[in-house]
Amino acid sequence: MCAEDVTFKYPSADHPAVSGVSLEVRRGEVLALVGENSSGKTTPSKLLSSLYLPDSGAITWDGIDARELDAYAAWERVAVVPQSYANWPLSARENITLGQPTEHGDAAVLAAAHAAGADEVVDGLRNGLNTLLAKEWWGGQELSGGQWQRIALARAFHRPAGLLVLDEPTAVLDPRAEHRITTGLRRLAADRAVVLVTHRLTNVAIADRIVVLREGHVIQDGTFDELLAQRSGLFRELWDLQNERTGRVPIPGGFDENASSNQPALF
Repeated sequence: MCAEDVTFKYPSADHPAVSGVSLEVRRGEVLALVGENSSGKTTPSKLLSSLYLPDSGAITWDGIDARELDAYAAWERVAVVPQSYANWPLSARENITLGQPTEHGDAAVLAAAHAAGADEVVDGLRNGLNTLLAKEWWGGQELSGGQWQRIALARAFHRPAGLLVLDEPTAVLDPRAEHRITTGLRRLAADRAVVLVTHRLTNVAIADRIVVLREGHVIQDGTFDELLAQRSGLFRELWDLQNERTGRVPIPGGFDENASSNQPALF
């Protein structure tokens, strides 16, 4: 899947969100999109998902222009965890499957929950997968923000999609849960392409490639080690800023249980 010299402006915006962006994501790889607020890092993921079509340039799926694809057929091949996700007043099982049962039944549901760290959530529910996730229902339970995020991740992992897009997927998770999920992305990428949008730089050490955006333009593209070695680049600048704020050198893909703030919001 490729973005080729793509420019896109949201209907209500005065300026393009991205301009002249080119990148590629392959099955079996994790591609990370990083940058400051309003850098345009989320927009390429929406274009790759065919949620929008570019104003110029092209998004291609296996060499086919996205404009020529049936939108519904394309969306069936995509699983997305947006920053704002739905908390459905349904059972835990239905929240994960959302009308997409598989021949493997609850085994597939529990596997997706495990990959998302939501197995711990399910284990704590009164009636397991049968528990209604809404306190207004008889026997229902309400979840915390972090627990809902794990359920949303499990929903995406359960979906049989070739492209998995995660936009700030660990924003409200504790460091241990965040570490479990980010390290598990390598396994999830074995049979699909993964796009990870994040400002938490320790999370992108697991990525095969990292694309850095600023004001809608790609300004760096490389592996974690390559970008860290570019001392004058934005990636290294933001990495050093994170170190300065925490007073330590973060462990790529890991966490420090003794740190007062493991993942500060930089932007």
